[in-house]
Amino acid sequence: MEERSAADPQRQRSPSMAAAADTRPLSVAIVSDVCFLRQALAEILERDPSISVIGQSGDLGELVTRTPPLSADVVLVDAKLRDGPAEVRRARHIASDLRVIAYGVEESPQDVIIWAEAGAIGYIPNTAPAAHLASLVIAISSGRQPCPEPVASSLFRRIAATARSGTSTASSALALTRRERQVAELIGAGYSDKEIARRLNISLWTAKSHVHNLLGKLGVYHRGEVSSRLRLHEQHSLNHEPAGPAPSC
Repeated sequence: MEERSAADPQRQRSPSMAAAADTRPLSVAIVSDVCFLRQALAEILERDPSISVIGQSGDLGELVTRTPPLSADVVLVDAKLRDGPAEVRRARHIASDLRVIAYGVEESPQDVIIWAEAGAIGYIPNTAPAAHLASLVIAISSGRQPCPEPVASSLFRRIAATARSGTSTASSALALTRRERQVAELIGAGYSDKEIARRLNISLWTAKSHVHNLLGKLGVYHRGEVSSRLRLHEQHSLNHEPAGPAPSC
């Protein structure tokens, strides 16, 4: 993890930034597995006194699980990060208040929707010039996302389709993977996240991710509810099994 360098005392202050300079800077963390890319982005953003880059990392999971936690207002995640949307989804299971902005996103409806469904609060397209990066980060953090009409239209259609299939989605979300069932059994036996990681020979980050995925699928907030909710679901499944063929006369 790379901490921010000291602020440059010679940093120029433009008239458009004067008002923002009197308020608390927006704290930003940057995630990219390309070291020079995150360093260059930090350098560009720190030219604006209304932004403070407080941390950099090549691993979103490491950033989210830091002790003490990194208190960034927003986390910028490189769109080229390996399994980036899945990493964001896992990270938000662990830190539900995590505010992610994906940067370097190809501005097609498909790519924007992928990041939106992962839980990003916005995106910076790969066509954005360096001079606009700081203002885009500030605008998106404030809830103002520039968005071409085709992308906006596709987002609305996606939301509508999701609403129509809400019932089937809710029922299918309870389908657990083999690993999640193993985790559920260990939670029922009273194992902690660290003990689950050791027992299954996986990292603590992966164990936490499985636990939070499991809680989300079951619709519960506490580990103690996992076993009872699984029993209810299994009972419900038994009661709603399709009837077999009628006996022949």
